[in-house]
Amino acid sequence: MAPWNSVQLPPIKETLKTYLSAQESTVQDNASIIDVTEQNIQQLLEGSRQVPVLFDFWASWCQPCQQMAPLLEKLAGEYQGKFVLAKVNADEQQNIAAQFGVRSLPSLKLVYQGQLVSELDGAQTEGALRRWLAPVVDPDAAQAEQEEQFLEQVRQAIEAGHGEQAEQALRQTLQEQPDKHAFRALLVEYLLGEGRVDEAQSTLAEVVEDVEELRPFRARFALLDKLEGGNETLRDLAARIDNDPAPADLHAYGLRAAAAGQFEAGLEALLTLLRDHPDYQDGVARQALLEVFECLPKGDPMASRYRRKMFTYLH
Repeated sequence: MAPWNSVQLPPIKETLKTYLSAQESTVQDNASIIDVTEQNIQQLLEGSRQVPVLFDFWASWCQPCQQMAPLLEKLAGEYQGKFVLAKVNADEQQNIAAQFGVRSLPSLKLVYQGQLVSELDGAQTEGALRRWLAPVVDPDAAQAEQEEQFLEQVRQAIEAGHGEQAEQALRQTLQEQPDKHAFRALLVEYLLGEGRVDEAQSTLAEVVEDVEELRPFRARFALLDKLEGGNETLRDLAARIDNDPAPADLHAYGLRAAAAGQFEAGLEALLTLLRDHPDYQDGVARQALLEVFECLPKGDPMASRYRRKMFTYLH
């Protein structure tokens, strides 16, 4: 059995669904750090129905507690009221510690909507604290991170030759969450790489609105509309421009290569057309280069590099 397969993906998708359906926490004007006592514990628990409350159980003799305290206070300030940091001196507030079932220090208890939703014992790094807090305190960031992990796993699967499983995972996820445009972009990219242009176009056409993640692909398909007839493959065109680089073949190869995602090869061909045949079809090479630049992500260094080269040939 392949080391990566679609069986591994449902937990990832379930996690994404969990984050997508998570309710956003209410944001206060300023982060709060409160010392907990018998007098204010009930008020804090009631407040947790609107804003998560992180109970930090500590003691003056606990060195790990002292080391972790600045990290917690830093996060409380950074999140700007997305959670309340409630500090509990376990020696002085033994009843509260007992009610929370604290058996060791440091001990963190996250309460939201009146319920204990998560707990963490022992010293923690800043990164571990962020990951632990994110699903409740900052669900949008947690969702984005989980989605990127999913996409990276799919990319690795494609690179490892497990494209069928990757395609299945993307299609299943899009069926459940059709507005995940980054997932659709990766699926379209994969289909184009496989030469399945019609499937790629139909997958793209399922989204009618103009969204940033899909804009480069619409530009890539628009390149093909510029070509009149001709069913030559990229391989055929490449062979022809290697032997006798006629302007029509340079133009066709440049557009087809870029549409297939082979941007550098396409730009090189169009740059050669601009250099050697600047007047071909009233200077079509310059317009073709500009159209290919539109297919690249915003700020792509390749676009900047070839813009400079184009400027050199034009002037």
